[in-house]
Amino acid sequence: MDAQVLALREGGSSYSAIARQLELGRAVDAHRSFVRALGTLDGPARQRLVDHEEARLDRLERRIRDRDAAEPDKVTRRVKGVDKLREAIRP
Repeated sequence: MDAQVLALREGGSSYSAIARQLELGRAVDAHRSFVRALGTLDGPARQRLVDHEEARLDRLERRIRDRDAAEPDKVTRRVKGVDKLREAIRP
């Protein structure tokens, strides 16, 4: 299952879409599976996946900041969520 999540995420699927497709229940379950799969890798393969995920998270943060600019509290809350996603993939 974890390998499937990793492949789908690398293919550009969101955690929500992965959860629906694999019937995992929630996006957080797909994220946990992704982190587990990432933990089985090391070296250049792991770094490549981390770099791709970091780029996706950077784009997400920019969208949040642009979309919710008029609501600073919302931006702060959502960016904290993105930061937690970043922390989960760092060694």
